[in-house]
Amino acid sequence: MHPVSISFQPFTATPAGDFPSRTTNVRSRGDFFKLPTVGRSSGYRAMNSGPNSASRSATTGEQDFAVGENDGVIIVDHGSRRQESNLMLNDFVTMFRARTGYRIVEPAHMELAEPTIKEAFGKCVQQGASRIIVSPYFLSPGRHWKQDIPSLAAEASKEHSNVAYIVTAPLGLHELMVDVMNDRIKYCLRHVAGDAGECAVCAGTGKCHLYS
Repeated sequence: MHPVSISFQPFTATPAGDFPSRTTNVRSRGDFFKLPTVGRSSGYRAMNSGPNSASRSATTGEQDFAVGENDGVIIVDHGSRRQESNLMLNDFVTMFRARTGYRIVEPAHMELAEPTIKEAFGKCVQQGASRIIVSPYFLSPGRHWKQDIPSLAAEASKEHSNVAYIVTAPLGLHELMVDVMNDRIKYCLRHVAGDAGECAVCAGTGKCHLYS
């Protein structure tokens, strides 16, 4: 098969150095509980119930379902030996922080690259976080979500015993994922037709060809 000739531009991403829910009691760190189905989305979460979460609920009589000023969000992907892939997480974190307005948001890689989950956890605490929300930038609830990320989060929390944390569900079966995939498909077809430039995902890889 012969690929269509396409010119490529170099990919650039933000270096890591440029980066400036709900609490529920469970039996022990790393326990899982099933969330009720909302629309078409459902998932499992693993949570460490720190000493502050129960007392806060008891004294206020309220449950905190929102990300607040003292929450730190860690967006964690797998990590890659390809630096360009790792830097893309930084760009996503920048977009996420800008769109949500959350004060403390840090990137982390599960393995193969830095910052690690432990490093990101520490950065969040240094910025004043009293609760950490570890959000996997993963599609499916496989072994990394079920075992590896909770284990790494538990290890990171040992140095911050007064900080509660939660490992949220991965992206999974969410209705908005349909729109994301459809957008990718249509943009790539526009690119190979010569109506659009390369997207940041494919730039410089030489992969976006129409084969015949």
